[in-house]
Amino acid sequence: MSTENKHTKLEKKREIGIITINRLEARNALNRKMLQELGDTLTCLENDVQIRAIIITGNKDFCSGADIKEMNAIKPEEIESFCRWGHKVINQIENMGKPVIAAINGFALGGGCELALACDIRIAGESAKFGQPEVNLGLIPGFGGTQRLSRLVGIGKAKEMIFTGEIIDAKEAESIGLVNRVEKDEELMAKAEEIAIVIAQKSPIAVKMAKKLINENQEIKKGLEKEIAFFARCFTTQDRLEGINAFLGKKKPEFKGV
Repeated sequence: MSTENKHTKLEKKREIGIITINRLEARNALNRKMLQELGDTLTCLENDVQIRAIIITGNKDFCSGADIKEMNAIKPEEIESFCRWGHKVINQIENMGKPVIAAINGFALGGGCELALACDIRIAGESAKFGQPEVNLGLIPGFGGTQRLSRLVGIGKAKEMIFTGEIIDAKEAESIGLVNRVEKDEELMAKAEEIAIVIAQKSPIAVKMAKKLINENQEIKKGLEKEIAFFARCFTTQDRLEGINAFLGKKKPEFKGV
């Protein structure tokens, strides 16, 4: 069984729900419409008693990040609302009572990397690329990256990735603990489904409880609130205007620190 919205596709295979992000014209960049569709689809799977495990993947690319063109049109006084919208969907993934596996193909940058970070298990194809390049736009990660990345890869490596905006390949992502494993691109979904099937055969009550206890040990809520406030503050700066305009104009930004 499969259903398709404008930007997301849902397929159900017995106890497994597979969400495919499908906005090819923008390399699966996250806009408000996609966030709404993704949130609605997650709610549907959360309420489906037959579904015991969920896989999120992308068509060609996992997700290239937030839609910069749409974000550039948002007024500074409205950006906190947009940021909270993204946090709501990302938090929904982390906090739902069913395990979520990210099958990461192609780019997982910015909001796309943050989407993967919120999943319980991350499997990467050999071609996958990861990064938090928001600093290149005069911004910080705005969908939870400042909090979740360091919990996976350690404070030092998280600072390096966020401060430099560097993009790393799947092999390095595995070596630092950003992903659980790397598979050949053509075998990525088969491996993700294999793991999902194993989990689906376990007690859903036990899996739900284990996930809740592990997540509660992270004490992440206060940090996420501060991230939203700081992201909104970055959005009021001249550096943000310089960074986004340079990106859209395909130029190198010249930041002034104002």
